[in-house]
Amino acid sequence: TNPLNERELILANLGIAAIENMGAARDDFDCYDLSNNRILVLENFPKLPRLSSILASSNRIESLDVRNLSKNLPNIRYLNLSHNNISSLVEIANIGKAFPKLEFLDLTDNPVTSK
Repeated sequence: TNPLNERELILANLGIAAIENMGAARDDFDCYDLSNNRILVLENFPKLPRLSSILASSNRIESLDVRNLSKNLPNIRYLNLSHNNISSLVEIANIGKAFPKLEFLDLTDNPVTSK
């Protein structure tokens, strides 16, 4: 468990290039830590209604598959996308619709923050 008393799956610092086979973890975690990998697109999540936090800072994320995320991750409240490569407002325009329960979004050090 993490300091917030959430069950956390730590996949940080593993050189992961794409999100694959996440269904193997079933719906047993509240938080996924995908920090410090090589992920280009936040996508390909299975149905995980329990998941409420995603830590994906310091990757290479340029885009989000909002359709997949909104359908399969309905209870996301915390999303950390800091230190990535999101440069288009289009990529973040529908985050609020995709995650209606979103309370915290971190886009620090993404090119989009200068727009």
